Amino acid sequence: MTTTGPMSNIPVYDPAVAKSAGTNSSIGTTAQDETQNFLKLLIAQIQNQDPMAPMDASTMTAQMSQLNMVTSMSNMNTSMTAMLNQMQSVDFMNQASLIGHSPAVAGNTISFDGTSPVILGANAANPMSSAVATIKDASGNVINSASLGAVVAGMKNFAWDGTDADGNTVAAGTYSISISGTNTAGGTESLTAYVASPVAAVTKGAKGETLLTLQDGRQINASTIQQWVN
Repeated sequence: MTTTGPMSNIPVYDPAVAKSAGTNSSIGTTAQDETQNFLKLLIAQIQNQDPMAPMDASTMTAQMSQLNMVTSMSNMNTSMTAMLNQMQSVDFMNQASLIGHSPAVAGNTISFDGTSPVILGANAANPMSSAVATIKDASGNVINSASLGAVVAGMKNFAWDGTDADGNTVAAGTYSISISGTNTAGGTESLTAYVASPVAAVTKGAKGETLLTLQDGRQINASTIQQWVN
């Protein structure tokens, strides 16, 4: 918990030694405890110092400055933590108003309810002279495909109305989408597919983050959303 001065053999408080001493130590580990321990040991040093070689005033001043800095940092950390918790609570309440709205999230799975069109997105890293979206059923059979035409770099939205290539509405269930395109150099590239789904619930995560549960069953971190479609 303490070390001794090389000349006077008086205990000198050392926070590093105190921390390594473990939980069996009688010296506290909070900022308030360390402040009290420091002051007690400083008084002991002054009372028992060698009168022929008293403590240098600049040394004591430096020690006091370090103590004040540590205490200030501890108080600042406490204030910042409280402020962060308050901001997260406000953000959580604001996110709750998003229930019913639809974020477009990267993914290849479509949960079709049998009636409502599904808003989709194609995110291209490079401009495409043409792009095609292909929708398959759970068995891998092609249900429908749609030409997206020329696509600039970035997001392009479109919708699937739930019909097959013959115009018939398919049954409710799980489908998949893949998007490929031809770039301006004539090469083939895959585009990132996005699938939108309404927010069904808002949950606060273990670290205070806001988690959104979508109607199609996905749970996402609100901070990862790049686009809202309605």
